Amino acid sequence: MRRVLLVITHSLDPLNDVVTGVERTLPGMEVDVVDLTVEKPDYKGLLDSIFAADSVQVW
Repeated sequence: MRRVLLVITHSLDPLNDVVTGVERTLPGMEVDVVDLTVEKPDYKGLLDSIFAADSVQVW
């Protein structure tokens, strides 16, 4: 199974929901989302997720 990491950098961008929704429906795809727009992002968790992913997309 291919693992994709989506990193959200703009909370109000409507494209975030569209991309996340489409990626989650693809067969053989495991999608993780890290939202950097929250008050205290987990940067250590982000780093771990980056190394665990096959692909990283930043929005």
